Amino acid sequence: MAKNKKEGKEPKVNDFRLDDWIERDLTAAARSGELTPAFEMDDALHQLHDILRTAGRFPVLTGPPGVGKTAAVHELVRQVEAGTGPERLKGARVVQISLRGIAGRFPKKEEAAQAAQRLFDHILDKESDVVPYIRDIHTAFSLDWEPILYRLVSQLKRPLLAEAPAREIDALTEYWPDLNEFLAPIELDEPPVDRVARILDQWVAAQVAQGRPDVSPEARRAAIELTGRFVGNQRFPRKALSLLRQASDHGEGTVSRRDVVRRFSQLTRVPARLVDPEVPLDLDELDRFLGDRLLGQDEAVQSMVRMIALVKAGVADLSRPFGVFFFVGPTGVGKTHTAQLLADYLFGDRQRVIRVNLADYADDAGQATLFGSPLASRLSDQRGVLTQRLAGHPFGVLLLDEFEKAHARVHDAFLQLVDEGRFINGRAEVVPVTSLIVIATSNAGSEVYREAGIGFSRADDLVALDAELDRRLQARYRFEFLNRFDRIVHFHPLDRTAIRGIARRELAELVQRTAASHHGVQVEVAPAVVDWLSQHGYHPHFGARFLRREVERHVTGALAEHLVRHRPPPGSRVQLTVLHDRVVIHDLGEARDAAK
Repeated sequence: MAKNKKEGKEPKVNDFRLDDWIERDLTAAARSGELTPAFEMDDALHQLHDILRTAGRFPVLTGPPGVGKTAAVHELVRQVEAGTGPERLKGARVVQISLRGIAGRFPKKEEAAQAAQRLFDHILDKESDVVPYIRDIHTAFSLDWEPILYRLVSQLKRPLLAEAPAREIDALTEYWPDLNEFLAPIELDEPPVDRVARILDQWVAAQVAQGRPDVSPEARRAAIELTGRFVGNQRFPRKALSLLRQASDHGEGTVSRRDVVRRFSQLTRVPARLVDPEVPLDLDELDRFLGDRLLGQDEAVQSMVRMIALVKAGVADLSRPFGVFFFVGPTGVGKTHTAQLLADYLFGDRQRVIRVNLADYADDAGQATLFGSPLASRLSDQRGVLTQRLAGHPFGVLLLDEFEKAHARVHDAFLQLVDEGRFINGRAEVVPVTSLIVIATSNAGSEVYREAGIGFSRADDLVALDAELDRRLQARYRFEFLNRFDRIVHFHPLDRTAIRGIARRELAELVQRTAASHHGVQVEVAPAVVDWLSQHGYHPHFGARFLRREVERHVTGALAEHLVRHRPPPGSRVQLTVLHDRVVIHDLGEARDAAK
């Protein structure tokens, strides 16, 4: 919102100037050619014309963000400027106004209400030529401005244009029913793919006519395919148009399919090997990547490889998350680690795991806390914890830890999320999750492995034990609930071979960290250290978690003490070994001395 340019400060309630309160002069923007044409909006524009022929009825465009509400208003103003718009808008100055923007400029609610009243009084002035476009008219409900708004619409002789989410305009008119006499909703739905394609074709033609880069038909199809498959938290046509604009701004010459894919990967950090059909995905390499890091969990590796292949092939159900899995088995055997590996491989960042500990939602109020309550007084409580955690994370892994500890109502609430790829929070907002991998983890029933006495031996029939675990899960959860998962993945207790492999990996990471943080100090690991950790770091009930604790306690701690106490110079060599049943550090001198 513009400030008072002469004085360089925010306007006062009693120092009224219209330009201080408008966000944009749409008539002036149309006159200077700044408003982008809207395409395939004939039905919405026809309804706008129809309503504006009737005095005292004001159109309110409703629908989710991105479906073209603002574009329809801009096209209407362009028509007025071209002389083909509604008769009642001729000679008017259409200006964009935000009620939330006005309220946000005052610390006191009464001052904001006075400012809104002054603005509306100016619009009601019989000499005024202003037609307001209120882009968030529904906020009158949360601001308690219903009386001010009702006075405006009941006395206004000129037209008014507005925009609002459908559910929230319904809440406003339900609370203040007299507004129904004046406000006429026009609902805009997300257009189907064939209409989105026509919109992109016409948009490109308009861009080329203005001297902007051309966009190849293949690039247009790629924009629709990529945003349709991977951008579930936005709507057509905006999400496809935004990607093409980005590719056009960062390309040279005609925008190609490769330009669109490359820009999409840059914006989302989803690797091209996953989204570009021309870039091969080596499933054998993926199998090795996961297998080397998920030691002893072949079933989990195979399940993740198959899920990623479905996404790559483009045959996954676009209305559901990329994958929905129930990871079951003992603690410390790789369930959480698998989620981190997927985030790392697919999105290049382990931090793209959105972890929610469902043990925190064990009582009857858990469902309202997690998914939001319409009766809550605070906005954050209406939206719920899950909505807030997912905000700003269109891609990632949603990890639902300790699933069995949540209340049964919480379990039921996740059914819609899994089935429809979205959920509706307590504020009536639709939150999509189609661009996520959903993983629930549970230790429930894993005592079957302890009862069978599985330690380092794999001689026992794991297939039979897995079947017994499934039987116990079915006794705990309803069949229709378990059937919602793409797969129940069994994680098994770790054997001696897996423990040794994990020990080597943990030590290798410690060596790398030491070299990086201590200017090239080289750390050598004697084979006896791996043997010692395999013996002392194994516990059948706690898996690799117990091993990592032993590494931290006996190896990392000893190395840290040696580095701080002796301060070895850059290039020095130290060795981890075992003496008298404990890990010790030997100083081997400088690396160049050893080479002589």
